[in-house]
Amino acid sequence: MNINPEEAQAALYDIQHVTTKTQGMLNIWSYYMLLWGLVWAFGFLATQLQPQLVIWILVAMLLVGMLGSMILGIIQGARLRPTPGSQAAFLGSRLGIFHGVLYCFAVLWLIVFHLSALQVGVLWITVTMFGSITAGIWYRNLLSIGSGVGVTIISLLGYYLLPHYFWLWAAVFAGLPLIGISIYYMRQR
Repeated sequence: MNINPEEAQAALYDIQHVTTKTQGMLNIWSYYMLLWGLVWAFGFLATQLQPQLVIWILVAMLLVGMLGSMILGIIQGARLRPTPGSQAAFLGSRLGIFHGVLYCFAVLWLIVFHLSALQVGVLWITVTMFGSITAGIWYRNLLSIGSGVGVTIISLLGYYLLPHYFWLWAAVFAGLPLIGISIYYMRQR
């Protein structure tokens, strides 16, 4: 198959355009990862230090994270508008819908099943990492897939092997990786 230089240049431009759009979506999600990484790191650490307040801390973490996510969504929605009908718009909207449905099911599971505080922590970590893995598959981003799998495995190891130090373990091995990955994405601009 022979292509002329103009066709090759057009194909390279299309590839670069899609790469730029995907990178832009990852930059958007990096702010959410930073927010939730900070919430997890400080919240799980506080839970380790004040276990008698576990319910209050977990509720505060959820409220701070959700409120922060809502504010980020409003700010970014006003600032960034993908082209209607584009792949970026399609994936961005589907990813938001997917996460909304996923978290609604997680809340449903919390209502239906009576879980201990440690089990609630593991549930939220694994549900969030499932979302990260799924987003990584959709965006073909190996770091998102790998970090989701890694944080899930390490969190489960902490849950089963060190249950008395699980909250500290989760702060270090679930919260800090989100912070690190978000900083990595932000520096890739």
